[in-house]
Amino acid sequence: MQRIAGPEVWHAAEVQRVPDWRFELDEATVEALADAARVAVAEASESSTIDRRHFWISGVVKLCDRVHDTLETGAGFAVVSGLPFDVLTYDEQVALTLGLSDHVGRVVPQNYELQRIVDVRDEGIEYSHRSRGYRSNKRLPFHTDGAHLFSLTCLGIGAQGGETIITSASTVYNRMADEHPNELAILCQGFYHHRRGQHDPGESPLSPNKVPVFAFHDGLLHCCYNRNPIEWAEKEGVKLSDEEIDALDALDAVLSDEAIQLR
Repeated sequence: MQRIAGPEVWHAAEVQRVPDWRFELDEATVEALADAARVAVAEASESSTIDRRHFWISGVVKLCDRVHDTLETGAGFAVVSGLPFDVLTYDEQVALTLGLSDHVGRVVPQNYELQRIVDVRDEGIEYSHRSRGYRSNKRLPFHTDGAHLFSLTCLGIGAQGGETIITSASTVYNRMADEHPNELAILCQGFYHHRRGQHDPGESPLSPNKVPVFAFHDGLLHCCYNRNPIEWAEKEGVKLSDEEIDALDALDAVLSDEAIQLR
């Protein structure tokens, strides 16, 4: 198993000591963003149509270019603080989120319902093979989202819970290669995923192929992991072997190491 080296391989203490992934906005940029969000909502037919063209501000473009560089060639994540959400309406907050995100990448529909943005909040809906986890109040385990890039915007502090924890997939891969090479080989073979209703009528409720947890393309690591839909595949007759369960357990054991978790 090849090892990965680079700034994307990190432990929590390292990235906390050198926070070059954190971006603070200056006052002029904050005011310009707030004004642009108000104008965008006033001019747009609906907030979901808003994109980077509504936020073509020199300081914002430069900021988003730096964020993109950090995602692509740095630690792989970034935190932008100081956004003027406290003086904006909800629609304006959505507009600002869409505009900034579309500068860093390209905002595209992220689910079967073709939504470009969703609210992460407790809607009283169960977290199961019939729904998405962000609509419940249940704990979401370590997982990857189905996009090249994704953004989370914090509009409020939860009364309880709601903490975001991230880790480096490259660090996890190296640990698996060193400590659990046999289990890593099984993870690379992949698993069927339950599609949780995100498919057309008549289509299979499972992914058409096994999806590797770890794979390489052009020398770059790709990681796709969410244990829940892997286990929910059993509801469609796909039974995990003892060796596959052991491999998933080994991966979760590595993920549970707080030394590699950034909160």
